Amino acid sequence: MAEGQAISNDSRIVELLELLAKNQMNAQAEQVKQMCDYVGTLEKQINSMTEEIKSVRQELVSMKEDTISKHVKDGLKKVTDAMQKQCDSLKQQVTELKEKICNKAGKIVDAAKRKGKRALYKITQVTGMRKKLDAVKNKVDRVIDRVDNLEKAVGECQGQRERGSRAETPLTNLVVAEPQPEYGAELFEQYQREHGPEQMTEVVGRAVAQDVEKRR
Repeated sequence: MAEGQAISNDSRIVELLELLAKNQMNAQAEQVKQMCDYVGTLEKQINSMTEEIKSVRQELVSMKEDTISKHVKDGLKKVTDAMQKQCDSLKQQVTELKEKICNKAGKIVDAAKRKGKRALYKITQVTGMRKKLDAVKNKVDRVIDRVDNLEKAVGECQGQRERGSRAETPLTNLVVAEPQPEYGAELFEQYQREHGPEQMTEVVGRAVAQDVEKRR
C-alpha cells in the first residue's frame, strides 16, 4: 500500500468490508473497522511524537552553553536522538503490520470469490492481528511518557535561561562549576550501554534539575 495511506482506504480492506456486509457478518465487519481505527490512532500518536521531538531538537539548537551545562545539553541531544530512533522503529512496525493486515484481507477476499461465504470465516486471520497491534501500542505509550519527560527536562533548561536573562547579574559573569560526575558525558554513555535509551530521559531530567539548582 502507498506510504501514508490510511489502512481503511486500501482496496483490499474496502472490498473485505463490502463482502462482510453483504453476507450479514456485521460483528466481524465492526471488528475490522475498529482495528483500522486503531492503526490510524497509532500512526497519529507516532507522528505527533515525531513533531514533538523535532521541536525539542530545535530548542536545543537555540540554547547557548552559557545557560546550561554542556554535558547536560549533550545528554539531552543523545536522548533526543534515541527517542527519534524509537519513533522511526515504531513507525516501521506499524507499516509492516498494515501491509500484513491488508495482504490477509486480500487473500480472504480472493478465497471468498472462489468458495463463497465459508471463506469469510477466516476473517480471524485479520482480526487476530489486533494482539500484535496491542504490543506496539504498549511500546508507543512508553515512548510517549519518555518524550513527555524529555520535554520537561528541556523546559527546565528553558526556564533556567529565562530566569538567567532576568537576573541582575548577567549569567555569563556567574561562576559556573565544572560538570559533576553524576551527570558527566561518560555517565550518559555508560548508562545508555547498560540500560538502553529508554531510561536515559530520567537521568537527564535529574541532571537538569541538579544543574538548575546549582545556578540559583
